[in-house]
Amino acid sequence: MKVMMVHVGNRVQLPDGAPEGQYLQRLDLLSGQMVWFTKHDIINADTQMQSLIDAGIDMVYGHFSERKSIRSLWDFYRKIRKISKEKEIDLIHVLWGSTTGLITTLAARKPVVISFCGSDLLGNKTASGSLTLSGRINRVLSSFAALGATRIITKSEHMRQALPKSCRANAVAIPNGVNLERFAPIDRLTARQKIGWDKDAKYILFFYTEGQVVKNKPMAEKVYQKVLRQHPDAVLFFATGIKHEDLIYYYNAADVMILTSHHEGSNNSIKEAMACNLPIVSTGVGDAPERLHPVANSWVVTDFNVQEMADHVNHILSNQHRSNGVDHSVEVSIESVAEKVIRVYQSVL
Repeated sequence: MKVMMVHVGNRVQLPDGAPEGQYLQRLDLLSGQMVWFTKHDIINADTQMQSLIDAGIDMVYGHFSERKSIRSLWDFYRKIRKISKEKEIDLIHVLWGSTTGLITTLAARKPVVISFCGSDLLGNKTASGSLTLSGRINRVLSSFAALGATRIITKSEHMRQALPKSCRANAVAIPNGVNLERFAPIDRLTARQKIGWDKDAKYILFFYTEGQVVKNKPMAEKVYQKVLRQHPDAVLFFATGIKHEDLIYYYNAADVMILTSHHEGSNNSIKEAMACNLPIVSTGVGDAPERLHPVANSWVVTDFNVQEMADHVNHILSNQHRSNGVDHSVEVSIESVAEKVIRVYQSVL
């Protein structure tokens, strides 16, 4: 089986003295040259591709970056059409909807599998939780792309239900996989020493990078202010710019992780934190309810309720128990997910 995989990602100019391990060099689809990408932007897609290669799939791939340029979109159309004609591939798997997925379905001479990843299908939201104009456009373009796809993968059942009704029977929910050799429980004090955290403080882990409106930072800060009344030694740690291979120390060093997002597809930090037995309190976005339902000492709050989230965080900080998330992580291992994706390929062929 020979598969062409199309990734999306924003290429970058590697800055002088760039930190080691924060960038990856990958093939640009249009130029045919190796270019640089920020690692955290493409690591999930990159890991999925490698897991499929490890499972025996003959893979060719390319990244498409300039998605807002009419000229680049036309060049992308021609490139997909050329590859579909000339390469002896069996199907094309595109890891994004919107314009990328739509043009792939229009240009391809082979069956197309689209993986919708989150905001492409659900749309970006403002700080108040309403859809942005670009979010509305993405949703419309993704709906048209879905109509042209041979098969569809969404990251959660919630996303599958967001598809046009006529497409839902053609779709399957498969989350991104987690490397259970990289993410696993380790001693908390050892982890704290590794990253320089106070051994006695209580840490609340929150993934947020400046400008990520979807992560709903205001709610996280409101929760933290309520937690401080009962736990004045609590620290809200904003996780950003951390090398992927170092995240294991943060998951194991923290006391609890909170996720307050307006929307998610299938949040990878939840699955990675579960594999490290870190307790989690999340809004009911993406597949968080499905993932956390069987996990001890972890909760999903309703209707973005700040007080409810703060109460759960206080309970976790008081009892100091870990979760049993690793016991429920096998089904989202990279190997298990690769098998599910290959079954989708086989159903197409």
